Amino acid sequence: MRNSFIQTKPHLVLLLACPIIAVIAWMRRSYAVDVQLYDTFYVLRIDLIAEFLITIILITSLLYWLTQNRTGLPQLTAAHVLATIGIALYITSTTGYPPNNAMDTWATFSPQQYQEWEDMRVRFMGAVIAFGAFQLLLVANLIVKWIKTA
Repeated sequence: MRNSFIQTKPHLVLLLACPIIAVIAWMRRSYAVDVQLYDTFYVLRIDLIAEFLITIILITSLLYWLTQNRTGLPQLTAAHVLATIGIALYITSTTGYPPNNAMDTWATFSPQQYQEWEDMRVRFMGAVIAFGAFQLLLVANLIVKWIKTA
């Protein structure tokens, strides 16, 4: 069976995705996302979120590069790489409020505006949780690589 480029060189695929994510974030650099932790709201710009995602992708790429001589499960590698890139692209390209539609903290929300704001926040947090959950595939793959060669 012939392995695909994603399965044989996942570190290069992840590295190639970083500039694409950075360009998308640069084009949307004035967009912001509200993140609620308990009773505090944080307003984060999309470019800062993209920098965090790119850092995780670079660390992941480094781990794949360091373990390239060990054999893991190719399906696990492909699932992790595609999910990581896909969710990072989703977060940087579809979430956030444009600067001219920023929510005014002194104004009152209509029920429809509040529902739209809440739906966007829930989608963003769901994407972040999915991104973190798919990073467990990397951990599982590294464990498989370690066990197979031992």
